[in-house]
Amino acid sequence: MMTLQRHRGYRFGSGRGLTRPQMDRLAEYFQMPPQNARGRLGGRTGAQTAEIKGLGKVVIKAYFRGGLPGRVVEKTYLGIGPCRGRAEFEMLSRIRAMGVDAPAPLAFASKGRILQNTWLVTRQIENARTLSELAIADATAAKQIISAVAGQVRRLIQNRILHVDLHPGNILVNDCGRVYIIDFDKALQTRDDTTRLRQRYVRRWQRAVIKHELPLFLDPLFRNNIGE
Repeated sequence: MMTLQRHRGYRFGSGRGLTRPQMDRLAEYFQMPPQNARGRLGGRTGAQTAEIKGLGKVVIKAYFRGGLPGRVVEKTYLGIGPCRGRAEFEMLSRIRAMGVDAPAPLAFASKGRILQNTWLVTRQIENARTLSELAIADATAAKQIISAVAGQVRRLIQNRILHVDLHPGNILVNDCGRVYIIDFDKALQTRDDTTRLRQRYVRRWQRAVIKHELPLFLDPLFRNNIGE
């Protein structure tokens, strides 16, 4: 069940509805310039953290355009079909129901009709760092959690879900060693069989490790743990 609301020119969507103060507060953050993705692995999104009464600590993610169009109009899209914020909100809800550990989606918002901006609000994973950061700082700890990462990815594969940009920068590890997969922007249900889908995940992971000069042990450990 999804609740859709309009407030101050924004269209909000959430599971249980948002209060006016919550929407007002979120709108203030929407108007702020988002921070760039941290670390060696960036992306077409920017995020900022906030604490919203009744929602707790959240991450507010703004969507950027990539490639040549993004150099001209960075954050505006043609308003055709579901906004990217809503699409990722729905995908997060779906994969969490499958047992995949990912941030809880709280709300999404968009503004504009023909030209559109969009945002996603998720619960913050506290005291976490990316697997790429962990691998550089503590190789032993990183090696110990690769099997847990692969287990989460196998669950996506079993359900024919393609995370189009899976790499060590999109894996969060909290201080208890629990892993979360983030950034399901443009993720999709695919018709690929499990063998082909597994190969796509392995190739994307390997390219990221090499391109961003991450510790090389990340590649064979992931490949070996994800199975055949």
